[in-house]
Amino acid sequence: MKVSGVPTVPENTAAAADAPQPRTIVILLPSTGIHALYIGRGESFTLHRHYASQVSISLSAPLKVRTRASGPYSEQSSFIVGPNIPHQVEATDIPCFVLWSESRTLADLAYRLSAASKSELPDLPDDLLKDIRPVLQNGFGQATDAAAGRTLLSDVLKKLIGPAWDERPADERIAAAASLLTPQFLIDESEPIAVLAKSVHLSPSRFRHLFRGEMGLSVQSYVRWRRLTAALQATSRGASLTEAAHRVGFADSAHLTRVFRATFGISPSRIFKNSRSVQVISEPES
Repeated sequence: MKVSGVPTVPENTAAAADAPQPRTIVILLPSTGIHALYIGRGESFTLHRHYASQVSISLSAPLKVRTRASGPYSEQSSFIVGPNIPHQVEATDIPCFVLWSESRTLADLAYRLSAASKSELPDLPDDLLKDIRPVLQNGFGQATDAAAGRTLLSDVLKKLIGPAWDERPADERIAAAASLLTPQFLIDESEPIAVLAKSVHLSPSRFRHLFRGEMGLSVQSYVRWRRLTAALQATSRGASLTEAAHRVGFADSAHLTRVFRATFGISPSRIFKNSRSVQVISEPES
């Protein structure tokens, strides 16, 4: 099955075998929240879950997806999944576009589509795909730096959820605390939760309660998510996995690798030690 409207890679022919394969692009875009893009040939992702909502769109053959480590796969040309929902994806060598975003509005869309379809991994509606595919056509070969990646991210999210995609938490105290969770903060602070609570004049217990109510997960889990994304930024700028792990508070590179695999379903070495076929670009935190 081919997805109409989007260029596909050549079939398995001698000419295709001899043709140079473009590198996969991974772009990390920290802003009010963390957003990231993956553009290129897919991988085999084991069962995993993460705080971000995810949108995946195949540009060729169907993706194989499921929500358990055993059982049948569903073949889909696209899917959206909300935060903290386990999913496994088989997309080896399938050209695809993947978006991860902390946008709460995107999470709401995932929940609505899931409820309507009675699936934890619903397809994107045909009308949304029809709107998004020209954006991917226009931006696919041009997203080679952080600025172009941010433009593509913005264009796709506007099609999905409208212009207000980079929103802050509604509670200003939680928004202020979350904004402090920069890579440098995680390097400097050995007890980040206590510091965050103090910064917004709350007791640690009250802060934890408000944070979970506003963000949908514990502050400990969110700090671990931000440690992981900070380590990815450091690695994208040349740090080894060991250096990145120690820099943001992981015990060692093995600890970082375990958290990365549980979060994204793949070893970080598949991304960060494969520079011949994968290019990782990180936009500086503002």
